[in-house]
Amino acid sequence: MDPEEQLKKTVKDTGEVIPIYGGYEIKVLKPTLFPWYNVIKLLIETGHEIWVTEKEGKICIASEPRVQ
Repeated sequence: MDPEEQLKKTVKDTGEVIPIYGGYEIKVLKPTLFPWYNVIKLLIETGHEIWVTEKEGKICIASEPRVQ
């Protein structure tokens, strides 16, 4: 299963996964139910750097592939 599909399967309806610039923007829609640990672990395991910000009143996790 590709990383995008894994993220969507993990996040379900607690967030929205948007592919962007080779990485992802994940909008957290239900913060108390969101699988924080699993999402961050998956992104790290697939070699992504991660930033957490707020956008349009929602917490967002942005990622991009790490430059080696």
